[in-house]
Amino acid sequence: MSFPVALESYRTKIEQTLDTVVRITLSDEETHRFSSKVGGTPYFLAEDAYPLGEDGQPLRLLAQINFAEVPPVLHDFPQQGILQFYIHPLDDVMGLDFDNGQSQKNFRVLYHETIVDDESKLLTDFAFLETDEEQYGPFDFDHSYSMTFHVAEEPMTLSDFRFDQVIGIEDDSYELHDLYFEELETQGHKIGGYPYFTQADPREYGDYQEQLILLFQLDTDDDFDIMWGDVGVGNFFISKADLIHKRFDRVLYNWDCH
Repeated sequence: MSFPVALESYRTKIEQTLDTVVRITLSDEETHRFSSKVGGTPYFLAEDAYPLGEDGQPLRLLAQINFAEVPPVLHDFPQQGILQFYIHPLDDVMGLDFDNGQSQKNFRVLYHETIVDDESKLLTDFAFLETDEEQYGPFDFDHSYSMTFHVAEEPMTLSDFRFDQVIGIEDDSYELHDLYFEELETQGHKIGGYPYFTQADPREYGDYQEQLILLFQLDTDDDFDIMWGDVGVGNFFISKADLIHKRFDRVLYNWDCH
């Protein structure tokens, strides 16, 4: 990879952090029940209990990823099945528990390992999601955006709590930090790779340091009216062991903004 001359002395350390990432591009192409998508209505079996918040309010689909559509390049990630992320539509902090980012009382991560193709067995009437109350979310939940996937490599981001220990650009080198951010930092929607934050990495000060794998990141996107607060970003993290065993009940959810 190309480096700014000023960062050349850090090349070896930076290259050692290179990791495979699947970047996500959104579009207005029509989505269906099985699509990888942001928003809209989910793939869901009619016989299963729909996810509810602690107040009994149905959660809304933030995104779902059909791994049959994702390039199989990410270690330990599923190769099939649909992974879904839900948040509370009436909660002004969008399902986040600031005291416990793993508490899924108002958000939910669900994994459907076996996909049922028989649409007669799927939930198709989502009228129960309609409400006259004000909804909070990074976008209009009724809108749906299709995902396409692109494989890339990226170095550790400045935002990652491990950055200073692993790469260690001098604390007083503000120009080098700015240069790294401008030239090597990666934001956007992604699976895997390294996270971006507008504030601090919650894994640095919380009891979440096993949650090293970026499961999914949905960024602010002006092209599709996606906005987390004031130009923020939402992300979900999981431990290696939980990912390998497809346990998604301890996922760490975080969003922050400027």
